[in-house]
Amino acid sequence: MFPETSTILLFMTSAFMLTIAPGPDIIYVAMRGLAQGWKAGLIAALGLVTGIFVHIILAALGLSAVLASSPLLFAAVKYAGAAYLLYIGWQIFNAPPVTIGRDDTQPPLGHIFRQTIFMNILNPKVALFFLAFLPQFVDTTSEFVTEQFVIFGFLFQLNALLIMGSVGLFSGAITAQLGRGSGNSRWLTRIAGGFVMSLGALIPIRDIWEHLNQS
Repeated sequence: MFPETSTILLFMTSAFMLTIAPGPDIIYVAMRGLAQGWKAGLIAALGLVTGIFVHIILAALGLSAVLASSPLLFAAVKYAGAAYLLYIGWQIFNAPPVTIGRDDTQPPLGHIFRQTIFMNILNPKVALFFLAFLPQFVDTTSEFVTEQFVIFGFLFQLNALLIMGSVGLFSGAITAQLGRGSGNSRWLTRIAGGFVMSLGALIPIRDIWEHLNQS
């Protein structure tokens, strides 16, 4: 039932690179931490991770149903997902340097938590991302496909919580590093984007190689 160690390592590396790439979620966490202190930053991170959980459950149930009804359709979803990862990687790679402004509003912590949950749940790009990302790592020959989706989803959540929680806790120092001109954020987006594009290309190549070895 549990995925292979090599697959988990590849998944965690991919999740790490995707999460640390400067984007709207991580920037919002940093802004809240700067404006209201570490508690607000951590609450914002918790809200975003809670929203991720909803997408993971929906993706796991939906993709498991697709695989059960049509393995061919699941393969189509998987390779369309690989193409989407190439697109995401290109977007990250070419993203402009990050600038983090200061938001001096002081919403209550409960409001921040609810806002970040719904901000994530109602974002269709997040749903599309998980539909593209999770199938790349699931062993479709296993009888525990749904369980694998949930395991990978939990690992992604844990990764996101550790990274975004750290940003919330230490937003001052992290923002200072990202704000020192374009250099620091530029190399970070280039590395993350290049890795995601490599992942999108690697999955189909790996499947073709395995098919050739079996034939």
